[in-house]
Amino acid sequence: MVVTEIPKVTDDMVSGDAAEKEEGKPFVLFGREFSRKQVCVAGAGILCAALLIGGGAYAISHASWTGDSNAPAVSQSKDDEKQDMVLTLEVKADGWDADTSTPVIAHIEDADGEVDFYTAIAANKQVTVEVGKSGTYTVTLIPPVNADGSTYKAASSKVKAGKDDKKTNGTVITLEKVDADKVTKDDLTAIAKDVAAAVKMGDSTLSGERGVKVVNIFQTNISSNPNADTDAVEKETGKAEETAKEDKSDAKTPETSDNKKNDSGNNGSGNKSDSKPSGGSGNSGSGSSSGGSSKKDDTTAHVHKYDIYHPAVTHTETVHHPAVTHTETVHHPAVTHTESHSICNGCGADITGYERNHAESAMLAGNAACGAWHSEPRTVTDSAAWDETVTVTDSKAWDETVTVTDSPAYYTCSCGATK
Repeated sequence: MVVTEIPKVTDDMVSGDAAEKEEGKPFVLFGREFSRKQVCVAGAGILCAALLIGGGAYAISHASWTGDSNAPAVSQSKDDEKQDMVLTLEVKADGWDADTSTPVIAHIEDADGEVDFYTAIAANKQVTVEVGKSGTYTVTLIPPVNADGSTYKAASSKVKAGKDDKKTNGTVITLEKVDADKVTKDDLTAIAKDVAAAVKMGDSTLSGERGVKVVNIFQTNISSNPNADTDAVEKETGKAEETAKEDKSDAKTPETSDNKKNDSGNNGSGNKSDSKPSGGSGNSGSGSSSGGSSKKDDTTAHVHKYDIYHPAVTHTETVHHPAVTHTETVHHPAVTHTESHSICNGCGADITGYERNHAESAMLAGNAACGAWHSEPRTVTDSAAWDETVTVTDSKAWDETVTVTDSPAYYTCSCGATK
């Protein structure tokens, strides 16, 4: 504190003529000239300051021992009270594997359109995504794809933003799994298109080297499904890969973290990144966002060249073909022949072989009519007609040697992508 000495006022200064003479002369203080009026005003101000300081010191000293202070409370500034708002959520996906499955891509939007971005997170663990301000956000999930080509049905949910409190119970979104053989070609192509769109509006988890890795995993896993249209998938993921390598210094890059300690910093798996929300302080003059700087990737874009041929793997097997048959009913007619028989002229009986005995007996009995006979042809049955069921062979049994394909032929790129 600078104390200014108040000049001493003598009796001569206030006497009649002396006062008039001295009135026009200035005072010299600290090498500067001041009028009499300026000196009086300065003296009064210094006196008031001294009284205020002394009174305040007394009030504080008094309060320190009485325990009763009338001093006004010091309020915090808005910056001191400000705390980042985050979305806390957990995506449950049965069969998802952190090492081989793609991450879940979350599309986060607010009601007024100020927040609209994509971020890659891990499944089956609680994560937080920094959004900057409170409110309710719509979270739409692009389903992950597993190494066997299986995936999940898309899902969305409303999530309220809250303070970054690790004890907060977040929103749980459960994805319904779709087995690989039930995923259609159109479903897989749609996921590839959604990934390409997500990279355009993605945060730091979907740009640069991280983004390229995410896109490559999606391409590999989608292409592993036999139902996939590999040409369409390659076209979409190729566009996404090029976008990921572009300069993303102006990208919206909110902070994404899980609620557990993680030192790897790999945001592609849902762990904490070093980025900040788009609603923060914005970009600096050098192109850096509030959470860090984005550096343009000048690496030449990789173009797949499928020039490594892998022949099909096959083996031979013997396949036995049984005979081809059918049954039929065969009719066998009766077997007969014709003989000459002796017929009695009187009674008409067939007396073949005992003609004379028949005639003599008739004569003794007084029956002259049966005393004679004649010959007639007669049909004799040797065997009756019958039906037989028989098996007819259309083609005989035979063995065939066939070639079985264990894995089809394919081509690979130097980066490992297959076609």
